[in-house]
Amino acid sequence: MNSKSTLAKLLATENITVQYGNYKTAWFDIKNRVLALPLWKDLSTDVTDLLIGHEVGHALETPYEGWHDSPEKLEGCPRTYINVVEDARIERKIKDKYPGLVRSFQKGYARLFEEGMFGSQDLDWDEVKLIDKINLKAKVGAHLDVPLNDEEYDLYNQTMSTDTFADVLDVVRKILSYTQENQEELLTPPAPSQGQQEKGNDNEDNDPMGGHDDSFQPEGNQDSDMAQQSESDNSAQGEGGSDDSENVKGEEEQSSTSGEVEEIAEEAEASAIAEQGEGETDISITDENFRRSEHQLLDLKEDGTQTVVGNEMSKENRELAFIPYKKLAASRKRTIERNAYIYEDYEEDTHRDKPFNAYQDEFKTYMKEVKRNVNFAVKEFEMRKAAYRYTRAQTARTGSIDVNKLWSYKTDDDIFSRVTQLADAKNHGMFMLIDYSGSMAQTMPHVLGQLIHCVTFCKAVNIPFDVYAFTSTNTLLVDTRDEDGNRISRSRVGELAHSNLSLPQLVSSTLGKSDYEEAMYHMFVRMQYAKDYYSWNERNIISKFEDYGSTPLNEALIVSTHKIKEFKRKHNIDKMNLITISDGDANTFHVFQDHEQKDNLVDTRGWYNSKIIMNVDGKKLELGSAGRKGTSDLLKNLEKRYGVKTLGFFIADGSHQWRGKLEHVYFEKNPEAYYLDDDFKKAVQKEYTKNKCVQFSDALGYNEFFLVKGGKALNTDADEFTPQENATKGQLSQQFKKFSKSKKNNKTLLTNFGKAVA
Repeated sequence: MNSKSTLAKLLATENITVQYGNYKTAWFDIKNRVLALPLWKDLSTDVTDLLIGHEVGHALETPYEGWHDSPEKLEGCPRTYINVVEDARIERKIKDKYPGLVRSFQKGYARLFEEGMFGSQDLDWDEVKLIDKINLKAKVGAHLDVPLNDEEYDLYNQTMSTDTFADVLDVVRKILSYTQENQEELLTPPAPSQGQQEKGNDNEDNDPMGGHDDSFQPEGNQDSDMAQQSESDNSAQGEGGSDDSENVKGEEEQSSTSGEVEEIAEEAEASAIAEQGEGETDISITDENFRRSEHQLLDLKEDGTQTVVGNEMSKENRELAFIPYKKLAASRKRTIERNAYIYEDYEEDTHRDKPFNAYQDEFKTYMKEVKRNVNFAVKEFEMRKAAYRYTRAQTARTGSIDVNKLWSYKTDDDIFSRVTQLADAKNHGMFMLIDYSGSMAQTMPHVLGQLIHCVTFCKAVNIPFDVYAFTSTNTLLVDTRDEDGNRISRSRVGELAHSNLSLPQLVSSTLGKSDYEEAMYHMFVRMQYAKDYYSWNERNIISKFEDYGSTPLNEALIVSTHKIKEFKRKHNIDKMNLITISDGDANTFHVFQDHEQKDNLVDTRGWYNSKIIMNVDGKKLELGSAGRKGTSDLLKNLEKRYGVKTLGFFIADGSHQWRGKLEHVYFEKNPEAYYLDDDFKKAVQKEYTKNKCVQFSDALGYNEFFLVKGGKALNTDADEFTPQENATKGQLSQQFKKFSKSKKNNKTLLTNFGKAVA
């Protein structure tokens, strides 16, 4: 994909955008200078270069009215005739400009002809119209002897000599005039079979795979009402949906007709025949055959449907998705100032919440306890790091004599001093993604407490870190409107839909002292606000960028790839760690489409368990689905391509979450099983009850996956030990052991975090 994109850009001699996507054919967006290419199957290099060179030729030379799907009506010029003559013009020009393409065009078209893309190879030339003779001679004339009389040869030469689009129209009229005078009996194409006629009537406006050779993307194609898309973007599970029943119907029809290849071909042919009655009296059979056969070039699955393919978000959208701390803090400040009136009458014990700035004393006390809690994790980390260095230490002889060994020189020649060189310590780095979906609201105070501990740990051992939340409340990415009131999406056709992705930077090791303390204080206060009153009071102090939304984890992983690369390079990281904390599966992401262009696009929504191909950081990445399997593949890609160790903490607030995620882990490792093994379940349950956490290696795409008990089990508050009255010495000892164990277990994330990192 990369090499062919580069080829297209070089041919175009401009920095056009080349994107592969769910297209039925190649097309060019004149306004935005975007060349859209479908995901072709494994074609020969010549065929691929031919197709790319052809489309670039159109992009450089063909005007608005010259594209096959242009709505412009050109009197006396059938659209397929224009297509044949315009093809000859732009292909001659691109080959003149780049002579290296001549061979690719010759061999590529020969291959396509042999595969029947233009129709039958067994031709009765007396039954072939002039426009088709010209089309075949222009494209496969080097391998096919096309008979032409003197008048026909003259028209062929005129075709091959056209310089402007006006010349094209002039030659088209001449060819049509000749045909009407000399080949009248060939003007009417063969009638379709009854079955094809019925299909053509039913699917007149719904050509699922029989795309156009040169489909046209009109200017302003994205200036359409995308409310339907926005609703899909913000859905909790990304299932799509719309209040526009007509659009839904069209998409359902499109999806339902994407059947087997043979059916697709029949429907495409019927549709093409049906189109003949719409003002055109003549068509080029070879041109129509090629259009009807284009689906054969696509990378289709066994059922005849196209694999979903998409490009990552544009750089502009990625930058809008990430909210740096300064911008987040400014937004928080505006919220706090706007809601200050709520706390004007605050009095101790009479108001359920204090004003934002009234928690300073509690915060200082809490952070003292945090630092005490973190100390044990720091010690464990340093011991593990030291053990790592010593186990990999190298001892070597020096050139100096050890005087203490001189006595043994007669019996032992090893009298030289030795030096032990410890293995270099590795530079660690942490990149954290915290789920801010609505379902996290209840457990959020506990998660924030754990997060404060983890951040403090990183600070204590000098590990660089960045912590981002991920949610779907980014107002900077919502669609805009043009001067006519039409909705304009910020996503381009064929790229990952932005889903209002918001990645606010909660805290970072790069923050200055005052910003860092401010960030930690805000997490603490939000933790207090969220404890008893669910999420509503939190909205008095938080930014719009960090409100509860859906779970765009997959989008966050794709977009964060660039951030992680940058972070690793900036801090010279040897061991890069990605940590996610979530309580649910990722939304189903989808590739953005303009529903007005559905005839050129393959439907990509609702394919939770279907394979999808994403272009991530310039490389094609095959994902098992746009849902859970996609998450796993994205995580594995980070490990394989960038050397990132991935740690996943799943917060199970209830028994159904616990069992559901346990089943995901088990069936991944035992794909042939039908039931959850009882022995496995009992063993895991025992560990879970004891430690409030179960660890799995190489599970669900993570190097280490932790199934953590949620709710109060994650509480990090500094409870005091209160002995039972009249307790004996033995009872006091048991009570204290139980208390100490609970304190340790309450630091679940921190404990396992430190172990896994070290």
